Amino acid sequence: MDGPSPALEPRAWTPATLRTEEWLLPAPSSGTAAPATAVDAMLHRGPGFAVLRGVDLDGRSDRECVGRCADLVALLRGPVGGRLHRSANELLTAATAPAVHPSGPGTPGAERPPEGDLLTLPPHMDRGEGPTPPHVLALLCVRPAAEGGASLLAAGTTVHNRLLADDPAALRELYGDFRFGRGAGFDRVRPVFRRDDDTLGIHYNRYWIDRGQDETGTPHPPARRHALDSMDRLLADPGTVLRLSLRRGDLLLVNNDAVLHGRTPFQDTDTTRRRYARVWAD
Repeated sequence: MDGPSPALEPRAWTPATLRTEEWLLPAPSSGTAAPATAVDAMLHRGPGFAVLRGVDLDGRSDRECVGRCADLVALLRGPVGGRLHRSANELLTAATAPAVHPSGPGTPGAERPPEGDLLTLPPHMDRGEGPTPPHVLALLCVRPAAEGGASLLAAGTTVHNRLLADDPAALRELYGDFRFGRGAGFDRVRPVFRRDDDTLGIHYNRYWIDRGQDETGTPHPPARRHALDSMDRLLADPGTVLRLSLRRGDLLLVNNDAVLHGRTPFQDTDTTRRRYARVWAD
């Protein structure tokens, strides 16, 4: 192959082409079977994400909601061969990865934002812990923010094909290896885009790519920086990125190899604090 070719799988959606019924399902209630087969189809043969609406959280503490999320993920993933990813079950109270400041995308060396940071967390994949990233990310909305905090979702296939049409040189760079670092177990080297048979995979987190490059003591070569900046411009385009406001009891499941996720700025109040339970699964 002389260069990247279009990804033709059905996951190349945009907000304008995606239909609600392609990703939304009712949460299982007492006595009903978990929709594991439907969720698996959405994650791997559909848009690459699913939302189960209406998880019953009444009477549960915030911490107990993390356990509820883990139980649901185990129930959904078990029939299709998945397992919980190590023990990375968390209660998220704010962004746990750095936000991007208005000065521009991919600020090298940026640190994690403070509690209550109101900036956008751009679309990215979760790196997880250990040598390989988790295949599935689950986010259970325990309590939405008082204002803002919508989820951002972008199909890797769509970004790939737009780069192929608009900036093929940048896309070729993104098929090369990048260092995702730093720290023990985190020094991974892999391409942003890769082909596994007919399936396109995406592995993108600008913050960690910049951190990994900083560790080498040299800046990104110009062509590499241009390619990363081209990615970031597409991931800031409303025509590419779906904005999804989750309700209390919504469980968002994301194929971490196919769809990038982020969130919009949010505002808490003294009485309303944004809370999400996060679980990773293989």
